Amino acid sequence: MTAHTADRGQYPHVVDAFLNGITNYTWTNWTGPDVLFGGGAEQFIPGKTSYKGQDYYKLFANKGYNVVQNNTALSATPNNAKTLGIFSTSNLPVWLDRNVYKQNLLGKSNSPDGKKGNATDVPGLKEMTVKAIDILNARHQMEGWILMSEAASIDKQMHTLDYDRALGDLLELDDTVKASMAKLKELGCQRETLVLVTADHGHGFDVAGSVDTKYLNAQGGDRKKRGAIGTYKESGLSQYVIPGNPQDTSSLQYSQGAAFPANWDPRYTLASAVGANPDHRENYQVHKSGPRLPAVNTSAAEDNYIVNYKDAVTGFVVNGTLPVNNAQGVHSLTDVPVFAQGPCQEMFGGEFGRSTKTNGWKLTAATGVYNNIDIFFNMAACLGLARSK
Repeated sequence: MTAHTADRGQYPHVVDAFLNGITNYTWTNWTGPDVLFGGGAEQFIPGKTSYKGQDYYKLFANKGYNVVQNNTALSATPNNAKTLGIFSTSNLPVWLDRNVYKQNLLGKSNSPDGKKGNATDVPGLKEMTVKAIDILNARHQMEGWILMSEAASIDKQMHTLDYDRALGDLLELDDTVKASMAKLKELGCQRETLVLVTADHGHGFDVAGSVDTKYLNAQGGDRKKRGAIGTYKESGLSQYVIPGNPQDTSSLQYSQGAAFPANWDPRYTLASAVGANPDHRENYQVHKSGPRLPAVNTSAAEDNYIVNYKDAVTGFVVNGTLPVNNAQGVHSLTDVPVFAQGPCQEMFGGEFGRSTKTNGWKLTAATGVYNNIDIFFNMAACLGLARSK
């Protein structure tokens, strides 16, 4: 057990538990994770936001960790030592801003050293994951290892209805899986490594057609603007794969490895939406100046969120489907897939039932739905950690 709390917002306690373990649990010999990468530098910098005001960079270093604070240092750090990599305060910047709209990395005062600079040399999920695999393999090749790599900002961007930034991070996850499989093959351990890819929830998201954004922006009223949406036979192809400037050889192409759009701001886009959302404006265009803020609060005394006009000036108003104290979209009951490759991959699909003959889990012939608890039970069974009784 690496951390345990009834409130996941207790970040200082979680960081301390990563380093020192859970003090009231004695059944596990905890010496800290081999690899810990991410944001949240305010929990490590000594001061009001760190646990008991302590300098966790220093405390981790005192326990033998290499401490890195940018992508350049991450690439150069050796693979034979435990490594702490913290690359910004708060959440890490998303793929779209790191790779396309880089001006959004400026003016954030989010450098991980606490000196109020800008975190501009930030690794992506792929860089962090591949480096983590290198370190874990170097340190635990014989006994094996477990790694969890999370594309957390897909969810964060979906909450704020920022579908372009969510897409960028989703494609980054796809690219990370490909790079991870290639790294495992390079290390000669792909066939003996179980790889699971899944999510803990969905957002009720879907696409209903296409949008002519040039037509939408030219219209004067909300009802006329909605005429820019084409459905069924009036729905054409989007233009995300067509470079905005044919002479621009730096345009993103499919040849990068993952299918990142070549043009993030085409005329014809997708009519995307979630089923549960606050009042907001929608113009179906990428927000070049930074992540979306769909609703704003009108009251200092209570939460009362209304449309943020500045979020999509050329768009039209979309009435919310949530109580007015909700500033963002919420999770949904939509099923999420589970992808598995490697040893025991057959345990992560279909409907599971209890086998009295094997005192374990078996895959039944029926195809059905199972939950996240089953995933952990089957991971334990695959790794030989499951209890026999």
